[in-house]
Parts: sequence; C-alpha cells; structure tokens
Amino acid sequence: MSAARLSLSFASLVVLTLASAPAAISQPNTVHKTTLQDQPFPPPVYHSVTVRTVVDAGGEVLPHTHPGAEMGYVLEGRAELRVTGQPQRTLAAGDSFSIPARTVHSVKNAGSGALTMLSTYVVDKRQPISSPAP
Repeated sequence: MSAARLSLSFASLVVLTLASAPAAISQPNTVHKTTLQDQPFPPPVYHSVTVRTVVDAGGEVLPHTHPGAEMGYVLEGRAELRVTGQPQRTLAAGDSFSIPARTVHSVKNAGSGALTMLSTYVVDKRQPISSPAP
C-alpha cells in the first residue's frame, strides 16, 4: 500500500473514531419533562408553571435549584427526595412535597418502574425555571 493511501486510511479511521465517541460516552436521557401550563401569576413578573416529570427506572434528576417555590405530587412510582437541610425522604404515589426557593434538591427513582411527578413552580419569569446546583 502506498504511503498516501496508508495516510488516507489512517486519517479516515481517526475521523470515524472521533465521530462515534460522543455516542459511546453519552448517557440515555432518563428524565422527561412536559410543561402542562404556564400562566402569569401573579402578573406581571411571576408565573406559575405546571410540569409533568417522568424519571425512567434507575434515573435521577441531578441536584438543582429553582428561583421560586416548588410544590409537587407523586403520581406513580417511588422517589428518594434529597433537599438540603432536610432528612432524605422516600415518597410513593399519593405523597406530596414542597421545596423552598433557591434550595438545592435532587430526586432519584427508587422503584423498578417509571416515577411520575406533577410539580407547580411559582417563579420570576425573567429567570430560568431551573439551574444546576453550584
């Protein structure tokens, strides 16, 4: 094989390896959020947002904060809720929870099936509804 062909083959192999690397190291998306309502409340600065969150088996909502309060309800499954300054709680379908504004928290699916939650946030609409924990 000529040196030019060998170089071209090697370059092609490097490009293919690099192009497939993100797929090999990326995780599947295990958290699915659907905004059900988004209404001014109280207007004009704040809004109330209702979100349905589904966490697949083995999935986790990583530590994060909200600029306002979160009120939630477990529709289906089991959850391990961690809130800074509070003991860890295990929640099941029918349980509710509330999280104060700007408080770091996370949720892990503690069951074998999907975890489904319904949450309402009252937040300043000029800020992102959620931010990763510092």
